Amino acid sequence: MLNLTTVFMLVGLIFVAVQGAPSQENDIAVAAANGDWSAFQKLLSQGFDFGEQFEAIKNLQPQGPGSHVYGEAGYRIHTSSNVNGQKSEQKIGRKVVNNNGNVEVYELD
Repeated sequence: MLNLTTVFMLVGLIFVAVQGAPSQENDIAVAAANGDWSAFQKLLSQGFDFGEQFEAIKNLQPQGPGSHVYGEAGYRIHTSSNVNGQKSEQKIGRKVVNNNGNVEVYELD
């Protein structure tokens, strides 16, 4: 029961601390209460839209001879639980690197 309370406190803190959090607070709470961590992860990650930051990094270009650009943006989300001995862990992430207009995208786990 203590672990479930911790999850609810974590979810509450995320909603207070992160602007643009998902509007499905009840769905997230229900998923956590039911131990459906894949649904919890999916709903939670919907509140983090990094599209604008990634596009800004991808679009960086050197502005003339002798100029250089470097940009990097990324996120990583890691959730784990141990409810009555039933352990669950999930990791997702993405990283974009632009080095002088050469863009690489990495899917992280």
